[in-house]
Formats: sequence, C-alpha cells, structure tokens
Amino acid sequence: MTEALYLTNSHLETASAKVTKVGDTYLILDQTIFYPQGGGQPSDRGDVKSDSGELNVKSVEYNGGEIKHTGTISGNFSVGQTVELMVDWDLRLKHMQWHTAGHLVDLTVRQVYPNLTPIRGIHGIGKKLFIEYEGAHDLDITKLNLVLTDLILSKPSINTQFVTLNELRKLSNWLPVKLPTSKKLRVLCINNTYYIPDGGTQLKSGEEIWKIAITNIESLKNSTLVHYQVSPPKAKCIDDSNHRYISINDIQSQVNSLKTKFISHLDIVKTPAELDALYLKYLGKKGLTTQLLQELPKLSPGDKRQYGPILNELKKSQETQIREKLSTLSHASSTIDLTIPGTVQPIGRLHPTTVIIREMNEFFRYHGFSIGEGPEIEDVEYNFRRLNLPEGHPATDLQDTLFIEEPNLLLRTHTSSVETRILSENKPPLRVVVPGKCYRNETNNTTNTSFFYQYQGFVVDKGINMGHLKHIITTWFQYLWGPDIKIRFRYKYYPEVSPGLGQDIQCTFCRGQGCQICKYRGWIEMGGSGMIHYNTLKACGIDPNIYSGYAFGVGLDRMVMTKYNIPDIRQLYGGEIVYL
Repeated sequence: MTEALYLTNSHLETASAKVTKVGDTYLILDQTIFYPQGGGQPSDRGDVKSDSGELNVKSVEYNGGEIKHTGTISGNFSVGQTVELMVDWDLRLKHMQWHTAGHLVDLTVRQVYPNLTPIRGIHGIGKKLFIEYEGAHDLDITKLNLVLTDLILSKPSINTQFVTLNELRKLSNWLPVKLPTSKKLRVLCINNTYYIPDGGTQLKSGEEIWKIAITNIESLKNSTLVHYQVSPPKAKCIDDSNHRYISINDIQSQVNSLKTKFISHLDIVKTPAELDALYLKYLGKKGLTTQLLQELPKLSPGDKRQYGPILNELKKSQETQIREKLSTLSHASSTIDLTIPGTVQPIGRLHPTTVIIREMNEFFRYHGFSIGEGPEIEDVEYNFRRLNLPEGHPATDLQDTLFIEEPNLLLRTHTSSVETRILSENKPPLRVVVPGKCYRNETNNTTNTSFFYQYQGFVVDKGINMGHLKHIITTWFQYLWGPDIKIRFRYKYYPEVSPGLGQDIQCTFCRGQGCQICKYRGWIEMGGSGMIHYNTLKACGIDPNIYSGYAFGVGLDRMVMTKYNIPDIRQLYGGEIVYL
C-alpha cells in the first residue's frame, strides 16, 4: 500500500519515501506526495531522486492501493532505497486551482438552482473544465457569474476533513449514490455549508483563488454542461536585493553566511506557521538557498563538480533541521493549555420554512417581484371588506377569525390583507409577493394548525389575464419540486377573485396512490388563486376598466412538508431538533 500524503497536506512540494517496487519505467513507493489522475483531475509530474538514480515522473496512476510513478528512469533504483520526491509545483498549483474552481462553480450553480443534481466534473483532463448536471436546463449565465464573483470576493473558507458516511449525511443535502461505509471519507468543506466527498488536491484558503468565470452553458439531450475557465494572476516584477546573482568566488562565503543566518532564524521559530515561513524564505521557489542552487547550471563542468556537492549538502542540511524542528514543535504542542480560549463552533441551521421562503423570494425577485410585508394585527377593513367580503359574508365564518377587539381588530387570517394595503397605497403597475404568519381558530391535525405561514402574490397592470397566472404558478412549482412535478388547476370559489382557481400538486408522499397525508385523494391542495375581483380593485382605488390583475396564496407549511417529506405539520413547530 502507498500512503497518500497529499490527502492530509496537498501543499507539500518535497518529501522522502522508500521504494517498494521497481519496474522498467515506473516506481512504487511506501508513501507519496504525487497525486494520481482521478476524480476528474489530471495527475502530477515532477522528479524522484536518489544517490543512484532519477525518475522524471510523467504520469501517476492509482491501482489496488499502490500508486505507480511512471516516466523516464536514468540510473538505478532498488527496493528499500530512500528517495526524495519533488513535485512540479507550478503544474500542481494549476491543477489545484482547476479542481477547487470546479467545486466553487458547483456550489454557485446549486445555490442559484437548488434542484440541479451533479453527475460528474472534469477539472483539466484533456484541457476540459466543466461540471455536468442531470437533465437539459436553460441556465442564466450572467446571474451565475455574478453570484460566483461575489463568492470569490468573499474569500470563502476551504478545508478538508475525514468523517464517516453517517456524519456526512447530516452535513450535506446531496451525496453521490455509492459511497464506502467501511472507512472515513475525505470531505471538502467550503464556508461550512458545502460538503462533498473529495480525494483531490485543493487550495487551503479563499485568499489563493485565481479568477474564475463560467464561459458557456451547453444543453445536451439528457444533461447540461457548465463550462468554466480559470485565469492565473498577471506576473509582477519583483526587485529583491536578496535574490541577486552571485559570483563564483563568492559562493563559499555565501554558503557560510546562509548557514549562520538559517541557524539564527531557526532558533527563534516558535510555531509551525513561522517554520513554514522560514522554509519559504530559504527553500521555497524563490528562497535564498534555492536561488543559489539555480546558479549551478551556469557554471563550468569543473565548477559544478566543486560547488554542486557543497550546495546540495546545504539544502539537505536545512531540510533536515526543519524536519527536526517540526518534530520538536509538534511534541511541545501535544500538551494542552487549558487557559487558551476555545474556538467558537457554528451551531444551528435555518428552519425549513425560512429556507423555502428565501428560495421563493429569490425566484420571484428574478421574475421582477418586490417583497412586501404588513401588520399581523389587522383592521377588518383590509382583512375582509376590501377583499369583497362584506359584513355577514359566510366566508368570514369559515375562516374562524381570532378577534382582539370585536368587531374591528383581529389577527390577520391571510396575507391577502397586505395585498389590499399595497393596492390602496400605491399605483399600478405592481408585482409583489408577501410571505408571513396567519392565525385562525383551527383544530390542530397533521395538515392544519392555528398558527401557519402563507405566501401571497399579486400582479396588477394593463392586459393581465389568466394565462399569465397559470404560467407563473407552473414555473414556480417546477422551480421548487423539479420539472417532473404534476400540477392541476381546478375551478374554485374565492370571494376576492373571479374566476378562482385551486392549484394542486400530485402527492409527493404516495405519488398519487393515496395516503393519509393527501387524505387518499392522490393530490395535495397548495392554495388558491384567480383574477382579482372587480369589487376588490374598485375598493382599493384602482379603476377595473383600465387595470386587471391576478392574485395567489399558498399554504407555505404544506410546501415545506412536501419539499422535505415531513408527514405532520405539527413537527415543524414542535421543537424537534431534526428540523431545526
């Protein structure tokens, strides 16, 4: 078995390992920092070196627990021999950028379109960068790029962790179908909200992200490809006096100087972070020791033989001292200091009702609606009279009103009261939705409670007709439940609209077969709608001969139940932690 060091630290550029198998063109090692092609990500390249040989790694493959490093071998290797690994860091960084960008694109797409299901991602194999989703969809590329840009500018947190499958199910609302249950899974986490099983190399923080843009939405017969590109930052000119080229006669004095400086700097290192900074200062791509080593190719063969061993010994000595220092720091940090303040862990999640309200607000904002609100303690004038419900109308009895002061002050029985307030105080054209609480003297059961949420919407303008109403409701329900949801409209009487429609969806619990939730009808009534009544428009000060409009109202709690397969509405507000 080969231990994959990149799983715990994908930023390792060098490491040591032992040879376990030797082939004509490949080596298998006991551990490696090289990432093998997989998960849509191409493999690393680089070098494996020993005192007797060198392998220029062209590709890396994973098979049956062993990681095979394939390429051109010069010299000899033997089983049990210690070798040094050096990853082509420029290529690794590019792969990491592609891979992390793919997950950021997926996070963006599923934030804007929550019902999309990812199939696969290709992050650089064959120079392709895309995420594929089930079904053919018409996605708004402009909106996606705006959300993606905001996400990148927020510098999201990026980390990986190992969790069990059961733990992962509690963290994520979507997972691939087949995942192993016998071991912990390596999971990528972005902003503590996006969790996905992942074995690739990732960036460590949002500070490192290059520019990402979604370039094309390709709709195929049964799927949709979201193509993206990643652009590296423009190179900057750096004037650093520490990195000047040196003369041959000065090499030995520079080596002595670097030895002294390195030891003095190493002595004052107190934390692993400081040790990382020291490594970069001396052994990073632009480090002082590395710059000195890069002078070797410019020397004559005789000078290379003289100064090569000196510089290589300097590099190995510094690497050894850093490893020893890291071991010392790790041992020292194993003692727990109980006086250090703990890390505050984020707790809690949004209530399912809040999640659905935000999803629907996002949908209606996209379609040009404003979000309205109004008082929950309402006047009878706005709650009934202006909705074509005069005093004594039988519909007022059906609503079992909870009065605060009879006969005029009450707890609103529907969010239609906000509609009449907005229509009375504003001039058309108007496009508004209103989420909010309502109250009625109801007997609590699986589908009704005395306290519940409604989602009201209305449009008033010139030329509005029933076709506009059916289109927005159909599009809205497909957005929530997917394009395959079955919807039906029935004629139904509502005093505030004429004609009136009841809108139903096929029961998501029994798929139309009939169950206790749908009262064995196969359909669940989501709410009512229709063309705003002539009298309602007139009562609100709008000329019904010039303007027309439609209105709809749905029971928001029933939507939440069908969306999340919650069988009893009382569980939503009964304090059950599984829903909170």
